[in-house]
Order: sequence, then structure tokens, then C-alpha cells
Amino acid sequence: MLVYKVIIIDDEPFAIDVIKHYLERFHNYSILQTFTDPEIALNYLNTNTVDLIFSDIAMPKISGMELITLCKKYKTKFILTTSFSEYAVESFNLDVIDYLLKPISFSRFNKSIERFEMNVSQKHTTISSSKKTSFFIKEGDEFIKVNIEDIDYIEGMKDYAKIVTGNNFYMALKTLKSIEELLEQKQFLRVHKSFIIPLEKISQYNKRYVLINKHQIPIGNSYRNALKVYMETHKL
Repeated sequence: MLVYKVIIIDDEPFAIDVIKHYLERFHNYSILQTFTDPEIALNYLNTNTVDLIFSDIAMPKISGMELITLCKKYKTKFILTTSFSEYAVESFNLDVIDYLLKPISFSRFNKSIERFEMNVSQKHTTISSSKKTSFFIKEGDEFIKVNIEDIDYIEGMKDYAKIVTGNNFYMALKTLKSIEELLEQKQFLRVHKSFIIPLEKISQYNKRYVLINKHQIPIGNSYRNALKVYMETHKL
């Protein structure tokens, strides 16, 4: 089951609690973080991939509308939450998934989730015929083909990524975030700020690490819940 990674941004803690409570009913949604300060949220997005953001509109420092513009390069989907109906037309011009007027009922919230999943489904249908099975890494003057199914894990090292395949590894001049965006979310998951793993290769799991072909990969606190959801949905 595909797990969607979510963050919630609102300067009112109570409003965050409402969204959290509703999302707990959907087992394939993992809340990575919540933020009352949109600037801190923006810094988080610079180093983490998020599928869906619930964001208030009227916030200090950065408004929800400004946040959408600043996050365009991340291709993250937004559902806006607000107490003011006058923003509706402007928000849909920014291609948001939905616009929720507070106080938000669960039935209305559920429709937003359905709209988001329909949007994702249409996107996957469009790109399914061009699904990547390999890519090339440039080493010196040579290009080396790496089969995605051979990857054991990918480790971020500042501006480089170490791609481990069995007894071999390759260094790519790419950030971990940029590689994460190229990989199929159904196949790979970020489990630490420095590690991405192929889910099907997990042979052992606990709260501290996963084991993949004798490699112990640490699990970061911010990523533990998404991995736990995956493991729970794949147990007997």
C-alpha cells in the first residue's frame, strides 16, 4: 500500500489537532511533521519530500498562498484550510487540490482526501507507460547503467549520493532529495535524513534500523511512522 507523506501548517495548534485527528482514520497517511511557523515548514521542505500539505492561508511571515508559490519546484500538493471564503477563487487558480472552510467537518475532509487520491491516480496513469527501470551515472568520462531493482540503499553525502548495489557502489553528483523524486514511491521510502531504501528488500525491522542484505540502515525519528505503517500493512 502506498503511504502518503503529509505535513500540516497552521498558526493555531487547535486547527492542527483537528486535521491530525481526521487523518488518523486513514492508515495510508503518515504525518511527518506539524508546524505553526511557515518559515520553519519551508526549511523542512528544502530537505524532505512531502506528498500533501494541509496549510492555513492567513499566517504571519508567509501566507498559505505565498507558500504554494515558493513550493512549486517541489511539486507538492496542497489542501488549504481557512476561516475566510474570499480566498477560494485565488486558491484554485494556484491549482490546489481543495479549499476547506473552517470549522471543517469530517465528511467534507473525506471529500478532500478522495480528490487528492484521484489526482494521484490520474498522474500515475499518465506516467505508468514511462516507468523507469534503470538510469545512468556518470563516472569520469564513462556512463554506467544502474538497474533500479539492484539497489540495496542510497545514502546522502551532502551534494553526493552513494548508491549501493550488492558489493558495488556508485557516487552520483546528486542530492538525496533529487534522487528520491526520481524513484517510484511504491518501491522506495526515505527512512532517515541520509537514507532511502527499497521496501521489498527489507529482511528485518525494528524501531532502530532495517536490515537489507546484511546492511543495517538507521531509522530517523521523523520517518519512523511512515515505515511502521508500511510494515503493519504487510504483516500476516
